[in-house]
Amino acid sequence: MNFERATRRTIRSLPLVPMIDVMFILIIFFMLTTSFMRIESLELLLPSVTTRVAQKDDTLRLFIKPDGRMILGERNVTPEDLSASLSRLFSENPAAHIMLLTADGVSMQQLVNVMDRVYVAGGRSLFVRKWEQNASSP
Repeated sequence: MNFERATRRTIRSLPLVPMIDVMFILIIFFMLTTSFMRIESLELLLPSVTTRVAQKDDTLRLFIKPDGRMILGERNVTPEDLSASLSRLFSENPAAHIMLLTADGVSMQQLVNVMDRVYVAGGRSLFVRKWEQNASSP
């Protein structure tokens, strides 16, 4: 049996204009659907660094007790008072540092809530340390 071979058509030119149009449409689609996020962060320093920073004049101590009470400097504060006090502090001194001291029994949620309040008030530097009862206590 003899089969006739089909003659191959040679492509003389590849139509580039429709392909370029499709590429531009894809680029525009991806540009419009992409969301650009501004990532903000809070500098968190853990205990190994806090010993050096604890002596700075612009470091304010914030104690969190297991029952949820908070002591900012030398006075008891409610969450609302904390936000107002921190906002006032950071408006006067944007470079102020907060040392967050937590006692045993403080939940991670309480800690994160306080950290959020510090960040929203304008704080950018936070030190976290375990509050030891035999150290200077409020």
